[in-house]
Amino acid sequence: MKNMIKTIALAFLLAFGTAAFSQGGGIWNFQWGIGFPMGSTSDFLNSSSFRGFAVQGGGYVTDNLMVGGRAGWQVFYQDYGFVTRHSEKVTISGYQKKYINAVPLTVNVNYIFGHWTVLPYIALGVGPYYIETRNYMGIYYVRENAWHFGLAPEVGVVIPFGTNSNVGLNINAKYQYAAKTKDTQSISWFELNLGLSYLF
Repeated sequence: MKNMIKTIALAFLLAFGTAAFSQGGGIWNFQWGIGFPMGSTSDFLNSSSFRGFAVQGGGYVTDNLMVGGRAGWQVFYQDYGFVTRHSEKVTISGYQKKYINAVPLTVNVNYIFGHWTVLPYIALGVGPYYIETRNYMGIYYVRENAWHFGLAPEVGVVIPFGTNSNVGLNINAKYQYAAKTKDTQSISWFELNLGLSYLF
């Protein structure tokens, strides 16, 4: 597992290097994201998250194909207030809160459909996801953390602010999926992102 993470991390750094030093130009995106829990994630907590941020860079390898990397951070939080939980052997009461911290580190391949006034694209991100969950009951909590393998299909558009502008608006929708591990469940969420793009 450690060797796989090192390999993916190296690929991630090379992808960012491609974005930074690409001779054919590329795009940097700085994004704020809203996350909506899905699947087993919504069973753990179902509150939407307005605490998402990501930096993404890509460099053109052909006229329409761009390769790069993305580093993001999404925090989910839900406060249940004072609750009482029953099981077969015990009853527990207290203030319950739940957190998910998700850090996707992906290598991205983007296909740009055309170099017009706007730049519509589809993309796929692949890489490791660091996921930490915490379930608080009063002063006590249960914590799980693990590295997951993840996928992130995406559709979006970059809208330059003018014909000759190097700065624009980026809007995209992304499905984030971190596969289950031996000891932890899968984590998934739908993400809407809004940000600024720098075209070079």
